[in-house]
Amino acid sequence: MEQISKVPNLVASTSDTYCCSIADSKIRESKLQDVQSLGEDVTPSGAVNDEELETNYFKSAQWSPDGTSLLASNADNTIRTFIVPPTLLQSPSPITLTPYTMHTYPTPINCLASYPLFTLSDPTTTLYLSTGIDLPIRLTNALSPVPTPISSYPLISPTTEAYCTPSSLLWSSPSHFLAGTDCLIALFDVSRNGEGPVSRMPTIPSKRHKMKGGGVGMRGIVSALSMQPSEIEESGMLAAGTWTRWVGLYDMGGMGGTVATWSIAEAADKDAGVGGTGITQTAWSLCGKYLFIVERKSRGVLVYDVRVTGKLVSWLEGREAETNQRLGVDVFEAEKGTEIWAGGKDGVVRVWENIGMTEGAQERSWEWRAHDDPVTSAILHSSGTVVATCSGQRSIPSLRDDGSDSDSESDTSSHSSTAPSPTPDNRIKVWSL
Repeated sequence: MEQISKVPNLVASTSDTYCCSIADSKIRESKLQDVQSLGEDVTPSGAVNDEELETNYFKSAQWSPDGTSLLASNADNTIRTFIVPPTLLQSPSPITLTPYTMHTYPTPINCLASYPLFTLSDPTTTLYLSTGIDLPIRLTNALSPVPTPISSYPLISPTTEAYCTPSSLLWSSPSHFLAGTDCLIALFDVSRNGEGPVSRMPTIPSKRHKMKGGGVGMRGIVSALSMQPSEIEESGMLAAGTWTRWVGLYDMGGMGGTVATWSIAEAADKDAGVGGTGITQTAWSLCGKYLFIVERKSRGVLVYDVRVTGKLVSWLEGREAETNQRLGVDVFEAEKGTEIWAGGKDGVVRVWENIGMTEGAQERSWEWRAHDDPVTSAILHSSGTVVATCSGQRSIPSLRDDGSDSDSESDTSSHSSTAPSPTPDNRIKVWSL
C-alpha cells in the first residue's frame, strides 16, 4: 500500500527537563518551577544511588477522560499531571509543558487509570487509581499537592496473606473497578475504603492442581483488561490477556461466566508471523466486533472477530516493538473507520486505517518520526485533532547489572543490543493533526 505523507505539527513538549538522570531531572524540574529551595528530594551530586543514575524516561501517558490533562508515569516512581493550556493550538511556537502536580511513591508504579468522570472543573472528580509493588491499590486526587491517597484497596492472597500486585487495572463503572493479577480478576467497590474486593473471579478452577487448572481456563498473570463497548446492555464482555499469551472473554463485564479462552501463540508466531512473548494490552473497536491484541517483543497487532471464537481476521505489520518494554497502542474511531496508532522502539509512530475492512496482513497507512527513543505511548485526543506521545527507555549504568526481567516489572526494557543515545529522549510531545 502506498503510504500517505503526513507530518503532524509539534505544539507542546516537556523540552529537555527529563532528558537526563533521575537525580538531574529533579534539579531541572525544580528550577523550571521557580522553586527557591531544592529541598530534601534533590540529592547532591556525588551522593546519588544507582536508581537515581538511571534515566527518567516516561513509562506511559494518558489523556484524562475530559481531554484537559495528561497523566504520566515516570521511571522515578512519580505520577505527573500536566494541564494542557486551552490556547494550545493558537500559540505561534511550541509550549513548554510543566507538571501541575507531582506524586512520588515508594515503589515502581505498575498501573495507572484515570477516573472515568474526570472533569477538571470539578476537583472532586479528578481522581486516578495506581498500583505499586506490595502495596494496596490507591485512589488519589490528581490535583492534590501531596500524594496522600483518598482511599486504598488491599488485594491480599487468602492463603499467604501477602499483597498481590495487580498487573492491570480497569474502571468497569464510575463506582467499581477491576484488577488483574495471578490467575485472578478482582472487582472492587470504590465506596469501600480499606476493604478488599467484593468479588473474585479465578481464571482457572484451582491453582493447587498440578496442571494449574487441569488444562481448563486461562492461567498466568492477567496483564491486560478492556471492556467491550455496549449500547444495549449495561456492560459488554470483558477481554483479559495474560503474560502466558492467553485471551479470555467474560460475560457481564467480567462478573458473569466465561465465554471463551484461547491461546494466541500459534496465530502470532505461525499465521501472522509477528511474534510476541506476552500480552500487554487488549482493546476493542467501537462496534464491539473486533478485539485487538498487543504483545511485548512483537512486530504487529492481532485483530480478532469475537463473533467467531478465536478467529484471527487480520494482523497489522511493521509495529517495530521487539522489546520487553510496554509500548502502548491507541484505538480511534475516525469517520472512515477504526484506526490504530502505535509507537515503535525506533521512535516512529505508525498509523493503520480502516481496520477490519480487509483480511490478512495489513501495512501501515502512514508514519512519522516523533522521538529518538522508544515511543511508550501514542494517544489520540477525543477531538481527533491532537495526539500526545511520550518516550524513553531504561538505561542501566555500566557498573550495574541487576538482571531483573520479571513479569511484575514488565514495563522495563530488556538489556538492548542497541546502546542508548548519549542524550536520552525522555519527553512528552503534543502534536496537532
